[in-house]
Amino acid sequence: MNELWQSLVAGRSDFVLFGLSSTMVVTVSFLIGALVSWRIEINAGLKKHKLQPRKSNSAGEWLHCIRHIFFHKLTSEIPLTIGAFPVFAALGIAKDAPLPGVLSIVVTLVISFVIEDAWHYFAHRALHGKWAYKTIHHVHHKYVTPFGPAANYAHPLETLFTGFGTLLAVIIVRPHLFTLLIWVAVRQWQAISVHIGYHLPWRPSRFIPFLGGARFHDRHHERFTCNYAPTFVWWDRLLGTADEKGFTRG
Repeated sequence: MNELWQSLVAGRSDFVLFGLSSTMVVTVSFLIGALVSWRIEINAGLKKHKLQPRKSNSAGEWLHCIRHIFFHKLTSEIPLTIGAFPVFAALGIAKDAPLPGVLSIVVTLVISFVIEDAWHYFAHRALHGKWAYKTIHHVHHKYVTPFGPAANYAHPLETLFTGFGTLLAVIIVRPHLFTLLIWVAVRQWQAISVHIGYHLPWRPSRFIPFLGGARFHDRHHERFTCNYAPTFVWWDRLLGTADEKGFTRG
């Protein structure tokens, strides 16, 4: 594995390794997550797990959402990921073999999620201020009944503002490039999973009590003024913005 990795990075510029590779991973991860979300949506056997069973989003709404997302990927997300490559290079993020071990990767991902969750909670709550909501954040709340790809349905300024949390984790933790690519992929899938609109039996939040999950975030889209954190429940509970219906484990 180390030899394969070294052959992939040898002779590649920082722009290719940190800019283009991260952009490709984020985009492919989104496409995989969107496809999985669609397969769940059309699976009749999973309808019993739908969080808002009386409401659904049409194929036309899915298509509109996807078109909107790819337009704004070109105008906000991709410039953010590509533009961040000088930062990664300046931080001295390792790119050569040997690759980090599994335990190192897991610990780095956990720390990164804690950092990103804290940033996102306060950034998201700020976006619910009167001016910010009317000007920026209302775009994301177009879908009261969220579905996977809608995780990325947002105003470009929101993408830059809340998305900085993903970059902030990298700045603080400074993971190996291999771990960085895993981080941006897993973060993309996590965002899609909490917007998926289904309380699935195999969801991680069923087994890890401090994870929010889809039910937790679905309540935010229903009520707007609760459950701001994207991953964990502690900030909402600590600061009095938690809707306890979002914590149901059944």
